[in-house]
Amino acid sequence: MKKNVWIPIAMFVVMIFGGMLWSMLTPEQSYSDTENRFLASKPTFSLESLFDRKDSYTQKYETYITDQFPVRDKWIGFKTQVEKLLGKVETKDVFLGKDDYLIVNHPASDFEGEQAVKNVEFLAEGLVKYARELGLGHVRMLLVPTASQILTDKLPAYAMPYDQSLYVEQVRQLVKEKLAEELEAMSGTWLEDSLVMDAESILKDHQNEYIYYRTDHHWTTQGAFYVYQQWANTLGLTPLADPGLKVVSEAFEGTTYSKLHTAGQQDVISVYEPQTQVTLLHNQMNETTGFYDWSKLDVRDKYALFLGGNDALLDITREGVTEPENVLLVVKDSFANCFIPYAAEHYDRVVVVDLRYLNMPISRVVEEYGVTDLLVLYNVQAAATDKDIYKITR
Repeated sequence: MKKNVWIPIAMFVVMIFGGMLWSMLTPEQSYSDTENRFLASKPTFSLESLFDRKDSYTQKYETYITDQFPVRDKWIGFKTQVEKLLGKVETKDVFLGKDDYLIVNHPASDFEGEQAVKNVEFLAEGLVKYARELGLGHVRMLLVPTASQILTDKLPAYAMPYDQSLYVEQVRQLVKEKLAEELEAMSGTWLEDSLVMDAESILKDHQNEYIYYRTDHHWTTQGAFYVYQQWANTLGLTPLADPGLKVVSEAFEGTTYSKLHTAGQQDVISVYEPQTQVTLLHNQMNETTGFYDWSKLDVRDKYALFLGGNDALLDITREGVTEPENVLLVVKDSFANCFIPYAAEHYDRVVVVDLRYLNMPISRVVEEYGVTDLLVLYNVQAAATDKDIYKITR
């Protein structure tokens, strides 16, 4: 018996010290492609940092060990698989859904916290400002629900994600209040309901289709197409009847996969091939052609294929257009990146801004680029939590 007792002890000692030795001999990594973030480097020791309660040396060293642990990704994946076998249905704020869906569970604090309350006012104020400047028929807001709101049949039993429609309705009602006189003068309820569009009902009509990625928080190009059609209709435009999507990758592992490192299958990325040729000017410096950066298919973050990622300011112009007659301004987060190729079919020029990186007033963009139409497009959670939303009012 005594001999048998020493076997697990010896194995434990070998694992601990072997792991330490392996960690010491393994070169330090500065960046994790799978997690899309920089990893902690070894902290510098000092007596002052050792006794710093807010940011102590031991806390930094613990983070460093966690980030630099050998084959960390595989250990995370193994942990997730064990949790699934034990019957867990949620880990790291991600629902382990049916059909290998990894669905982010956004907490209520994202939609009810101080920032979320402020952003309701900012979103409504910004939309109202430009509705009055450009005309009610020329502005739209799309707050797109994330997968937990739409793919309810994929959620584990008894899962209770926050109802994101409550947040969208707050913005919609505030816009109506602020534009009450203008809406009454228009004498048309269709416009009133179109200002802050109902993307949720459109997506729920297609919830059995592939409209959200399994391993990523974004909607798919197909999901974006359905909402694009309704957006175009409200503007009196004739939408594309069929996107004719082309599969360009079957090996996409997105942001939620990066948290858990297990999904069961990889995602498919499809793109819309536009009828017109366009030139993209990134941040007023670098020029490219076409909506897609094909080099991104060779890296982990394949969603950056759309528009090449997120720029502070992106100027998209049709080939051969020198004096654009209609110009669409899109104020957005990354959900808009796969939507924009559809929208660009209807405009001579599309100007895209990401408020997280933009350091110039929206009013200046509107004036300098001759903007005629505005689309504000965010996923609901990003709209509620983004600390830069206030810039839309400037």
